[in-house]
Amino acid sequence: MPGRLAGRVVDLGGQWVAPDHTRLISLAREFGVEAYPQYVDGNNIYDLGGQRGTYKLNDTDLPATSLKAVQETVNKLTALATSAFTVTGDLGRHAAGLDGGTLESWLLANVFDRVAYSYFRLMVRATHSAETYETSLLAFVSLFAGENHFEHMTSVRGGAQDSVFDGGVWQLADRMAKELGTAVILGSPVRHILQDDQGVTVRSDQGDWRGRYVVVTAPPTMANRIQVTPPLSSQRDACAQRSPLGNVIKVHLAYSRPFWRDQGLSGQVLSDQTDFGPWFDHSPRKGGSGALVGFYNGATAHKWADRDPIERRMQCLQDVAKYFGTAALSPTDYIEEVWGRSAFHRGGYGTVSGPGVITTFHDALREPVGRIHWAGTETDADYSGYIEGAIRSGENAAAALRKLV
Repeated sequence: MPGRLAGRVVDLGGQWVAPDHTRLISLAREFGVEAYPQYVDGNNIYDLGGQRGTYKLNDTDLPATSLKAVQETVNKLTALATSAFTVTGDLGRHAAGLDGGTLESWLLANVFDRVAYSYFRLMVRATHSAETYETSLLAFVSLFAGENHFEHMTSVRGGAQDSVFDGGVWQLADRMAKELGTAVILGSPVRHILQDDQGVTVRSDQGDWRGRYVVVTAPPTMANRIQVTPPLSSQRDACAQRSPLGNVIKVHLAYSRPFWRDQGLSGQVLSDQTDFGPWFDHSPRKGGSGALVGFYNGATAHKWADRDPIERRMQCLQDVAKYFGTAALSPTDYIEEVWGRSAFHRGGYGTVSGPGVITTFHDALREPVGRIHWAGTETDADYSGYIEGAIRSGENAAAALRKLV
C-alpha cells in the first residue's frame, strides 16, 4: 500500500525486513528490489516512567535498577513460555492458566520498577498495536517461546526493524500483479462463498468464480464479514468473533533536511509522554532531505482515528517537537494511513488474542472448513503480523492444497 511523500513513494503498510525474513528477501531478489539498513547512527531517546536518557543502537542506557528489572522480567516470561509451550510449539500443561488473565494483571503483580513497567507496555503497543490489558498473558509469552524472539521483535540491527526496501516493499506486490496479468482482479470484494461436494462458488461484485477449493487470506474478523453457505463451524465463527485486530495510524513526515542528526540523534524515540510514537528516521537513501516515520498505536490510535486530520497532524508534530525542537513543527510534507478506517483493514497489524482465546480456539484459526482454507499472516505460527508471515502462510496453504488436487 503506497503513498507519496515529498515526491517519493513510501509504504503506508509494512516496510521493514529482518535478516531471518528469508521468504521476503528471496522475493525481493527475484523482483530486483534492494534492501538497505535502517539508519541507526547517533543516539536514540527514551522517556519512560519519569526517566529520560539516550542509548545507541540495540544497547540501552536505562537506570541500573530498571535495566535489571527489565532483564528479570524477560527471564520470568521466558520461563513461563517454556512451561506453556512444548518444543514442537503445541500448548503445554500450563497454557490454560496463563491464558486466563491479561498481561497487564501479570505486570502489575510482578514488575515494580516504573521504567520497566512502562517499557513492556510500550513494547506491546509497538508489536501488537494493542494494550497490555487487551492481550492474554499466554499470547505475550508466546513471543518468548523461540530463542531471542522478543528481543528480535524489538531490535533494529539484526532484528525486525533491520532494513527497508529502496523504493518501498509495495513494489513486490505491484510487480507480482503485473506478472500475473489478468489473473489479478481488483475492485471486486468477495461477498459470498458457497461450497458443496464438488467445489466452491465465490461471488463478488464483478461476478462468480467456480473452483475446487478457495483460500481466504483476510484476517479472521474481516473474513467473518463474508457470507458462507453452509455456515462455518461454530468453532471457526467463534474464533473469528474473538480475534479483533489491533489498531494503528502510520505517519510519514518530510523535512528539507534531517536536522535531528545535527543534534547527534538517530531519529528513534520511545516515550510514554506522547500519543504519537515510536518513530524512526526514514530519510531518503540519497539526497539531503529528511524524513521520519512513526505510529499512533493501540489506545492512542483508537483515540485519534476519528478526530479531525488537522488536529491529529498537530498532535504528531507537537510530540516530535518535544524531543527534536521547534524545527519539527515545519515539515515540507505529511502523509498518514488510518488503518482502522480503511475498508479492508479496519485495524492492524494482526489479531489480538484476549484471555481464553488461544486455548479455546487453538486449532480453529488454521483448520480448513470443508473446501475453505485459511491463509494470511495471522495463521503463521512464527511470523504472525509480518509480511514474512503472510508469504509463509501462502506457501503453507499451497502445500496443503497440492496434497488434495
